[in-house]
Amino acid sequence: HEPASIKRPPRSHRGHKSSIRTVNKALKSMKGQLTSTAASMLPPEESCRKISDILSALSSNNSSKGVEAIRLLVKSNNSKDVAFLRGSSAELGVIPIEPIENKVDTQCIVARCIWDSHWREELCVVYPKGHHLAFYAPLTKKPSLVVSFEEIIGVRKCNPLAGTNPLPGFHLLSIDTAWRCHYLAFAEETEIDSFFSRLNDAMFRSSESKAKKSKAQGWENYQMSLETALTGLGIHSKWTPVTTGKKSKQKKPRRILNGRRMAFDADFIAKPGNGDTLDEVAKYVENLVRMALSFSPDALTASQPSVMEFLDEVSRLRLIPLHEIDLNTKEAFCIFVNVYHCLLQHALLIAVDGLPNKRSVVPFKRCSCYEIGGDVFSLSDLECYVIRGKTSRATHPKPPFVDGAKKSRTFLQYSLGATDHRINFVLNNGDL
Repeated sequence: HEPASIKRPPRSHRGHKSSIRTVNKALKSMKGQLTSTAASMLPPEESCRKISDILSALSSNNSSKGVEAIRLLVKSNNSKDVAFLRGSSAELGVIPIEPIENKVDTQCIVARCIWDSHWREELCVVYPKGHHLAFYAPLTKKPSLVVSFEEIIGVRKCNPLAGTNPLPGFHLLSIDTAWRCHYLAFAEETEIDSFFSRLNDAMFRSSESKAKKSKAQGWENYQMSLETALTGLGIHSKWTPVTTGKKSKQKKPRRILNGRRMAFDADFIAKPGNGDTLDEVAKYVENLVRMALSFSPDALTASQPSVMEFLDEVSRLRLIPLHEIDLNTKEAFCIFVNVYHCLLQHALLIAVDGLPNKRSVVPFKRCSCYEIGGDVFSLSDLECYVIRGKTSRATHPKPPFVDGAKKSRTFLQYSLGATDHRINFVLNNGDL
């Protein structure tokens, strides 16, 4: 008999150790296959990205070790997985600052998309009398986001293409506003149907009265500002800030200007593995530049259908297969030059901090970004490390030219092979 002081570990614990050993063996056989982004992410997102890449590599690996590792990982569910999107405000520890009238208001637990790989469980409350809906994060009293009925253009159910759904098995819904689409996930189809009908009914019954405006004024502090809606600025961000001055402490967050729609809600530019990928991407980016140049800052309003169409189109940049583009071709040169000019025009049209001047041109060029193919590129990254990547660096640069940040030298992996001294005349910063 075993001594009483020695306890054999439970079977679940032994199975967990076996899963870890199987995963480690599979990872050793995949060394050198995992990729990383040129831009650095914040630690939580970096961990999620690595795990996602590992699972993708394991699933595409035909070895028995990879298949067994995936099987063991999927099989090991815990209590948190079962409790996800279940319960009520009590389970989330939410006590809303605005009282909930059970006979009038609608409340439900949803997962709100902060960005494509980060979904947070929140309490969503529809206030028909207040003409808005509010989202409360766990253990809070004040809403993390308020969307008034006036902002909402439409409510629709999302049907992501196969392999693109960020939460397989859950039902997705989008609340569309002019500058941003807010994505919600529901556990059951009956829940999304009920919320969809009640929200549409509340919006239909909402009247344009003075009482509505006075009621909404109290919630303006919680509404998403133009800057936050367009760039994703705020408490939550997945990309690390970039230096905007000579001192390392002078940092500002990146402004992602093509964030109206997430990648899973956008149409593919070119199907993976298609031989005409380069031509299709080149035509798409060329069309983007035409659209950007058709707008005037004096007549730019969010309600214009053409503006929303442009924001939706530019969101598709996230789906460009960068790994399929031959960076040594002239077509790749044209693609990145057009992307640069599109981003420049887009940033000038929005001009959150006003038009750039001698003092603000550095943060303007280092913080104005597009997410492209799973990575993020600023104006200075595109100009200094991609388009001019294999040319000599500027000596004593002066505004409006802005040198790339030192920590952004990782973008040299995208440096173009096609170089030409006439690039100085192609890159137009609007300063001539």
